Amino acid sequence: MAKAPKNTDEVLRVLKRCARDMRTIDYGDLAQEVGLPDARSIRYPLRYIRDEICRAHNRPWLVALAVNGRTRRPSGSFLPEGVDLSDDDEYWWRGMVTQVYAYDWSGVTLDD
Repeated sequence: MAKAPKNTDEVLRVLKRCARDMRTIDYGDLAQEVGLPDARSIRYPLRYIRDEICRAHNRPWLVALAVNGRTRRPSGSFLPEGVDLSDDDEYWWRGMVTQVYAYDWSGVTLDD
């Protein structure tokens, strides 16, 4: 497992809370809440959570809850390299959000 970027544990904690509360959070608010300088800097913890915490353990992608503040949808970097979806991406994303809300995240940690 790769080393987690700075603030990843805090990002995971916030996203787990969002899942429990069944809500999304925009990148800027998420970055501010965990002490990162701007929304762009949140991409490293999000990638780590997506790939090492979720995909590696066949969990729903918790990072689906992090969205663009204007569109309320994830950015293009939401998908990992090599994953390509059809024009129905929004339906796939909505399905993933539903799975995230239904999953029990309470015991999930960076050490998984």
